[in-house]
Amino acid sequence: MVERKCPEPGREGSAFESPRGVVREVKGDNLPSKVAEDCYREALATYKGWYNNPRRGRFPRVYRPTVWLTPRASYNVDFEAMTVRIVSVGELSILGYPRNLKEYMGWKMKEARLVIRDDKAFLKVVFEKEEQKVEPKESIAVDINMAEVVVGKDDKNYVRIPTRLEEVHHWKSLAERLLKKYPRRWRENKRILYRVRSFHLKARRIMEDFARKVGKWIVDVAKRMGVNVIKLESLKNLIKSVEKLSKEFRDKLYLMQYRRLQYWISWQAKKRGMTVEFVNPSYSSVSCPKCGKRMVEVSHRWFKCSCGYENDRDVIAITNLNGRGSLTLSTAPQMRDVNPNR
Repeated sequence: MVERKCPEPGREGSAFESPRGVVREVKGDNLPSKVAEDCYREALATYKGWYNNPRRGRFPRVYRPTVWLTPRASYNVDFEAMTVRIVSVGELSILGYPRNLKEYMGWKMKEARLVIRDDKAFLKVVFEKEEQKVEPKESIAVDINMAEVVVGKDDKNYVRIPTRLEEVHHWKSLAERLLKKYPRRWRENKRILYRVRSFHLKARRIMEDFARKVGKWIVDVAKRMGVNVIKLESLKNLIKSVEKLSKEFRDKLYLMQYRRLQYWISWQAKKRGMTVEFVNPSYSSVSCPKCGKRMVEVSHRWFKCSCGYENDRDVIAITNLNGRGSLTLSTAPQMRDVNPNR
């Protein structure tokens, strides 16, 4: 059904003007009416996604057997008996499920996707929970750098989480060495190509695993400190001058996946009923939290101010970041016992 070349949705002659006719056509394959409607919805979503893409290529095609399912109408899950009942298929036993399934037991089940892969059936269920309105109380700040992630309130209450960037960079370096060792053969030799891809995949999986875990750890730290607002750095100007950096530093900057880290921190915070606020990180690592003056680096990552205050640049960063923004999350400036942003 997706392979049919259709004009713009909503125009005269479009196949998507008359869903009943399309559903009747799909029902000709002995499918229940609701499953046929789900097939139509999936085809419509695929077509619209292709049509609204300004850089769309050839007309979309479906290669893997998948189908959308509607809760209670097309499928139903019984977690007590660990079974799934699918219309026109019957009752199937759940052989495996994610370890964190218990966290979503109280959530509402939405549309699911049934995927057939290697003669195995996978049901990917979407869970939904209404986002609660959060009354901002205290906050913590997160400073992400290549060596570690520092999270805390001030220069006395903070936690350091080492990153896995060196491990990721190691696997990427192994892939680049193979490319240099076989500059002509690697494109045609399947064994070399498979090895290179496996190194890149290993690096990507390590960083994704770290991003997911660090999001959970930071939310746990926030909960332990009794706060419900997490302040993150705004990354608008992160890679403006990336071309001026050295190749090794530039590679590590891309491998660090700052936005991916912030995505999982935000996701875990929303899931636990917390709020995420993005603040301006300008000069947060070199401005004195006490007087606001520019600090001087006296040793590796250790800064000192003319007023006498000195500390590690990451601790200085979280202290300054936590003093920025507004705990009421509004546009009006708030009177607080902190120095102005610098």
